[in-house]
Amino acid sequence: MTSLTGEEETQFRAALGLLQSGAWHLAHQALQMLEARHPHPLVLANLALAEEHLGLESEARQHHEAAIQQAPDSPDLRFNWANFLARPGTRAALLLARAQYLAVLALDPHHLGAWINLGTGLVDTDHLEAAKTAFMAALAIDPQHPGALLNLAQVALGQQENDRAAQLFEQVLSIDPHSLEAHRGLATSASRLGQEDKAALHRQLGYGPQPEIFLPGRENALPTVLILASAADGNIPWQPLLDRQHHHTRILALEFFPKNSPLPPHDLLFNAVGDADRCPEALALALPRWQRRAPQILARNDPQRVRATARTELGQLSAGIPGLSSARVECFLRPAQASPRETADLLERWLAARGYIFPLLLRAPGFHGGQYFERVHGATDLPALLKRLPGPSLLVLECLPSQGRDGIYRKFRVMTLGGNLYPIHLALSTHWKVHYFSAEMSTRPDFREEEQAFLADYRTFLGSTAVGVLEALQDRLGLDYAGMDFALDPEGNVLLFEANATMVLHPPPEDPVWDYRRPAFEDALKAARSLMNPFASDGKPLPNS
Repeated sequence: MTSLTGEEETQFRAALGLLQSGAWHLAHQALQMLEARHPHPLVLANLALAEEHLGLESEARQHHEAAIQQAPDSPDLRFNWANFLARPGTRAALLLARAQYLAVLALDPHHLGAWINLGTGLVDTDHLEAAKTAFMAALAIDPQHPGALLNLAQVALGQQENDRAAQLFEQVLSIDPHSLEAHRGLATSASRLGQEDKAALHRQLGYGPQPEIFLPGRENALPTVLILASAADGNIPWQPLLDRQHHHTRILALEFFPKNSPLPPHDLLFNAVGDADRCPEALALALPRWQRRAPQILARNDPQRVRATARTELGQLSAGIPGLSSARVECFLRPAQASPRETADLLERWLAARGYIFPLLLRAPGFHGGQYFERVHGATDLPALLKRLPGPSLLVLECLPSQGRDGIYRKFRVMTLGGNLYPIHLALSTHWKVHYFSAEMSTRPDFREEEQAFLADYRTFLGSTAVGVLEALQDRLGLDYAGMDFALDPEGNVLLFEANATMVLHPPPEDPVWDYRRPAFEDALKAARSLMNPFASDGKPLPNS
């Protein structure tokens, strides 16, 4: 490989200047002329970059490959190639790019960009532990890199490591006090830690200057999905549902978007405010915008129906469905200035007046994943538990008799997506608080065998009574995206824990032991993503909700 001559080097530097200034057409012309004289790998690689910006995908691919072929040991050229491969954003594309980022790091273990981009690709393919390793490797090279810190904080937030996330977001803000993403993330982590004053401050700093977020699709001429969201961390987990190949996305933080401003142009409206207990303000703000939408605009997840899924309303929503039982749930308002002992005495009298008996459950509204959720065996437990539960109110729930005759607690999750039911998981545990991530599924092959039977044929597994209950509840919910968590009693009736729109589609871990879960998950994810597509696969509009 011969070097560029002095004259060619001058022309190359001029072309780079055009490329860096965004003059894509002029840069492309200059690099094409230079390529005709001397197809040096740097010329080819930068020509490919210009073609990426001009949408000339096949030409860009050809020139990236030619550059790599000439200089296979160049980490920077291979890094450009990896970035090109990642552009479609699909799982297959990200896996191809991952292999190339690893090849870059084999050539240069200190390539900061490769570690960071490898990490973001791992996040996008739901390999959060591996992503953490990549971001920590980047921080070993540059401990103050705000992008690596921010990404690591977001992963910690996604894994409910809220203390760690808050520390990392604060570290980002010490470097860049104006980082909107860090303010937003710190607001979420603070809220999950029960620090509502701090959360409110950082919501204002994070969403006040920019209540609208735009995520461009891969091409210009694509429809736009408009997502109505809350700044208060009570949303449908919409991020995994986006498909940048097929649409642009705009997200509005309703609490900060001007009330009298018209909605931005869009082709589909998706209400992502899903937690009726946590986000009543956002639902109130979503409702008039929903009602005033243009009649031709497709819409998903009516906020009025989301309101009906509040835990205190669930009994009324599900009342009268044969074969279904749900826990009685009421809200207890904590006196503002009372001590935990005084509050405990007041709560004990309140419970007795309403006929509650122990054991029962207490939880802080708006939290999920078992956070701030306690079992109370007797009145003597109340003072200590009240110290651990944040917020001005508490939900009091009767205990449902969900322990099986074999001593095992089971919790089924079935999603309702676009009017159809999809089995997601069956968690089995020896502990009353059953969540898939904390259940003994990884250590009990017999538990996994039972779950596999459920996922393979949930209708037969649950029985006709339970399936009929789920179908009736699906109709009552009337939501495009929602989930139902429940157990079965010995007669096959449904013991309903919750039914709402905030349930997450968690992908199975990459370990082959979970392969039996993948078909059901992929079916549900495909159905959920179709809700974000203004057009069906045949080009016809999807049915309106």
